Amino acid sequence: MSYQAALERAIHTLVQKGQSVTVAKLKAQLDTPVPLPLIIQAVKSAKSNSPLPDMAEEETAPSEAMRIAALEQQVSQLTARLSELEERLSELEVPRKV
Repeated sequence: MSYQAALERAIHTLVQKGQSVTVAKLKAQLDTPVPLPLIIQAVKSAKSNSPLPDMAEEETAPSEAMRIAALEQQVSQLTARLSELEERLSELEVPRKV
């Protein structure tokens, strides 16, 4: 859902309840994070009874396949680093007398 749609829905909810639109009330009505400057802009628009200006769409999240690929690469790098550290540790270990 876009920031604009989320803000419009929250403003509509407050108006239906007969409440004034404030930053705190608007933020409490939102179910998704919205940048504070956009919330303030929406409050100003609501108080002046003007439509919300066009707002930038929220960034699209990386696809699940992209996230999995990135995580697999990170696991591979960490596994290689772990192997390197284990090898260095075994070189440092001194046999103990029992």
